[in-house]
Amino acid sequence: MIWKFWLTLIILAILSINLYLTAAVYVDAKKQRSYVLYLPPAVWAFVSFFFPLSGFFIYWLMHHSTLVPREKSRFDY
Repeated sequence: MIWKFWLTLIILAILSINLYLTAAVYVDAKKQRSYVLYLPPAVWAFVSFFFPLSGFFIYWLMHHSTLVPREKSRFDY
């Protein structure tokens, strides 16, 4: 009987983390001036909800990692 409580608690924790990551990806994607990989924020939220860690990692890799070419400002040396 006690294992059902712990199982429910673990499932709720995983679901809440998943929803938090999805919301974070959606909000960050809406803040960007251009679409990442030409995908709208709702698609990124969909991907990060159904593939939580991999979707979040792919979004970060395509947008926030050092692999993304960025325009240099005149103050960058």
